[in-house]
Amino acid sequence: MNARARRVLAVGLGLTLLGELAPPKLAWAGDTSSPVVGTPEAVAAARVHFQKGRELYQAGAYREAIIELDAARALDPKAKDLVFNLGVVHEKLGEIDEALRYARLYAQMDLEPAERVRAESYIKRLEGAKTEVAAREAAAAAASRPPPGSDAVEVRGRIDLATLTAAGVAVVAAGVGVGMGVKALGDKPSDVTTGPSYSFATYQSQASTAHTEAVVADVCFIGAVVAAGAAAGLYFFRYRDAPAAKTKHAFTIAPLVTPSVGGVVLGGRF
Repeated sequence: MNARARRVLAVGLGLTLLGELAPPKLAWAGDTSSPVVGTPEAVAAARVHFQKGRELYQAGAYREAIIELDAARALDPKAKDLVFNLGVVHEKLGEIDEALRYARLYAQMDLEPAERVRAESYIKRLEGAKTEVAAREAAAAAASRPPPGSDAVEVRGRIDLATLTAAGVAVVAAGVGVGMGVKALGDKPSDVTTGPSYSFATYQSQASTAHTEAVVADVCFIGAVVAAGAAAGLYFFRYRDAPAAKTKHAFTIAPLVTPSVGGVVLGGRF
């Protein structure tokens, strides 16, 4: 089947030829309908750009093919098939709106009856593709959202390893801080000293020890506050992994038997 027969078949089916761009119809010098740039030199240069664009298209380099076709069209703006092929390449890239723009521009040109049928069929197919893409995107967006009234509602309050670790650090730091604070108060030397064995050196040693314990207590309290803030942020500013509005989260413990180790491990799950 020659190129002309393939094009007639494509028009009848409303399809563009795959793997081959339509041959250009370039304006020649002396054609009164051609622009000023339609000189033999411009036509020859446009043919070179078109041929390179077709080779890039067949190699799958669609962006580069568009550059060459645009260069050819700049030399011959009234070449109808250049406009049509630009729509084809943009469609290959999934740029339906841009393909439609060139298809409609092609339909506004001085077309033969068979070309008019091809333009109308191509526009209709692109509009159908655009509607299908929009429907798929809407369906995907709807699928990503939980249905109204379902249990799959986003609920803040995520408890995971990070949250538990931060909370644990806060509790331990607070406990250590309280312990060291109590110890610092107990080790603080009294202002009234009695007994021959109580010397100034002993007083200094007790004061230094109490001061160190107080500093450690302060550091622990600061760490507890920071860790508690981190735990609160990790809990309140994140969503649960698998939230359920009608089911309360419970912590269950179940024995996990590991024959290879020969022991029983208790595992917890929220």
